Amino acid sequence: MTAPVTHEQDHFSQVYHLIMAAWGSQAIRAIAALSVAEHLDGGPLSAQDIARRESSDPDMTYRVLRAGAALGLLTYDVTQGTFSPAPMLAVLHEDSPSSLKHYAQAAIGPAFWLPAVLLPDAVTTGTHQAVEALGSDVFGYFGKNPVEARTFSAAMTDLSAPVIREAVTVIDVGSARTVLDVGGAYGTFVSELVQRNPRLTGSVLELPHVAAGVSGKARVRGLEGRVTGITGDFFKAVPGADIYLLKHVLHDWDDESCRLILSNIREAMPPGGRLFVVEMLIGDSGASPDAALMDMAMLFATTGQERELGQFDALFSAAGLRRTQAVPLRSSYFLIEAEAR
Repeated sequence: MTAPVTHEQDHFSQVYHLIMAAWGSQAIRAIAALSVAEHLDGGPLSAQDIARRESSDPDMTYRVLRAGAALGLLTYDVTQGTFSPAPMLAVLHEDSPSSLKHYAQAAIGPAFWLPAVLLPDAVTTGTHQAVEALGSDVFGYFGKNPVEARTFSAAMTDLSAPVIREAVTVIDVGSARTVLDVGGAYGTFVSELVQRNPRLTGSVLELPHVAAGVSGKARVRGLEGRVTGITGDFFKAVPGADIYLLKHVLHDWDDESCRLILSNIREAMPPGGRLFVVEMLIGDSGASPDAALMDMAMLFATTGQERELGQFDALFSAAGLRRTQAVPLRSSYFLIEAEAR
């Protein structure tokens, strides 16, 4: 007679799978790094075929692909010894409009994975662990590791693309002529907004290794001359513009740093200027899983956090701004508009 499954056994299984998800995420990272989705464009391939193209070890490649099949990203034909894409694999393709290829490599790459191991230490000490794990803060680490920095910038672009497409439909540019994307990576947000509004010209304020790539990305979109990169430091000064964009920036920083960024924007803002912030929000009844887990990344790797709407209001007020609206987007994201008080 088979013993009945208890609630405790159910919970054991659920928690076990949550723990093992760490290894699954690294398998996904490897599948993205091997460009498996792109290789399978032409049809099923064996692990040996992919290993030959990627100069990887055939046996190790097979084991990673087998894990990908177990996770639902691939299907495996035992008789032919070949792998084919399952529908989920599409989001690891670099050409997907909802691509997570670069995010799969950056979010669980060394810059975040190594500090993540020290999460208990962060909780105990009250200090993020990037310096202990990497030798510098995350952004300093990227400055010394340009290949990872480029992957991270591409990851932020990929992750934000679906949210940005929603956000630009909500923004009423009015009579604005210029828009500045503050810390906007390669300028996806500003480019989407400029593309929808022919009167606008835009720029991206970024660090040198990122700003240099903005014009090339704009050229691909047919926006050459309308979107440019500006090298600068948003902690020191921000150029003038009619509209400012801040996407996934404030959550990286502590309150004092956020107030400085917002104050610099307020100082440069002309009469009638507006600011649009895209961030996850922690709701009144608690955090969604997406927001809660993103907050863990901020906890162990940065000085920032995911915030409640009231916390944003306090930051705005301290910088001489006031919120005018907060519009829900997908996956716990909101578009928050502010203007000068």
